Amino acid sequence: MNCVCGSGKTYDDCCGPLLARTRSAASPEALMRSRYAAYALKDFDYIVETTDPERRDLFDHDVNRAWMEESDFLELRVLGSSEKGSRGTVEFIARFRRGGGPEQSHHERSQFRKARGRWYFSEGEAVD
Repeated sequence: MNCVCGSGKTYDDCCGPLLARTRSAASPEALMRSRYAAYALKDFDYIVETTDPERRDLFDHDVNRAWMEESDFLELRVLGSSEKGSRGTVEFIARFRRGGGPEQSHHERSQFRKARGRWYFSEGEAVD
């Protein structure tokens, strides 16, 4: 089975081990892809676990869980990614349908931080 993140790899060679918690993401892009897979597969605990511990209290868990549960995720396109030391950025477009409605897309530039050897999502900025 191809991974839902669109990497072209099999799920077992891509996001599967990350969502199974047997391996951590090696890069900001790998973490972004695995978080998209977690949304698509409805693994909200993974989303919380991979959010920067310093910013977790700012994360609206109820709103994000509801959005995930009401949405069907159609495609992830990573437009670019970079990392420098303990900081990383990934720009992506995610296509989804919410509540059976029309197809929508979300274009974001996400910031990541590496702490204690693990990458975490810190914050995202919508791109117009």
